[in-house]
Amino acid sequence: MTEDRSTPDDAERPEGEPRFSFTDKRKVNPEDGSVRSSGATPAAEGQGASEPSDAPSDPIDAEAAELFAQAAEGGEGSSAPADAGRVAELEGQVTALTEQLKRDQAEYVNSRRRIEGAAQVSKEAAVAGVLGSLIGVLDDVELGRQHGDIVEGTPFHAIAQKLEEVLASHGLTRFGAVGEAFDPTLHEALMHEEAEDVETATISLVVQPGYAMNDRILRPARVGTKGPS
Repeated sequence: MTEDRSTPDDAERPEGEPRFSFTDKRKVNPEDGSVRSSGATPAAEGQGASEPSDAPSDPIDAEAAELFAQAAEGGEGSSAPADAGRVAELEGQVTALTEQLKRDQAEYVNSRRRIEGAAQVSKEAAVAGVLGSLIGVLDDVELGRQHGDIVEGTPFHAIAQKLEEVLASHGLTRFGAVGEAFDPTLHEALMHEEAEDVETATISLVVQPGYAMNDRILRPARVGTKGPS
């Protein structure tokens, strides 16, 4: 602050009272961030000085002006690197959790398939056990037919037919008939006779028919065969 004793413009100022003026000596213009030369003052700027001062600016002031300009242009840009790092970290966590979720889902699907497969196997084994226990009953029914004890139209015939239909609905099938080619995986040969009129072993007699449930052999057919020596 400097004291100016020049004649004041304000007519109401008491006579003899000194006039005071203020000089802004900041080297960085707060309005636009530009660097003021060491000789420039707001008064000189206000008076429109035609020749700027050639005095070199202070390096510290120049750096301050540069930082001011960067802050004005970038706004909150200085926090961008930190924000970008946080975003990258969160994206990495999301990716890891997504991969873990996929692995858990795959493990769940595989476990469910194994459980369902084991349940199906257990179910088939239980059904096969029940069907196998009824094969003796079916043998008696077949013998009754052969001996004329079960005649069509009688109650016994209706019951036997219904029983066979129910068992067939669970996959039970009968195999083994005279004239079929002998298959050791399906048939059990109880006797064999030589014959010149056949080229391969053929079933000539069915002692007991075979039974299967789907692809599972419950009992092989017990047969007599004939074929070349």
